Amino acid sequence: MSDEREKRIWKELAKDGIHNEKELDAAIKNMKLLNIGGFVNKLEVVGNEKN
Repeated sequence: MSDEREKRIWKELAKDGIHNEKELDAAIKNMKLLNIGGFVNKLEVVGNEKN
């Protein structure tokens, strides 16, 4: 990762109070799970029509 890109990422993280790797690890650990089932499940096919 380029140094400039890394600085921009840390600048954005700082807006949420994350200033170092330890704080980042803690924030990731405390994240709520995201249900992505609606994005990955196939829709049920009835006859020749798709729902």
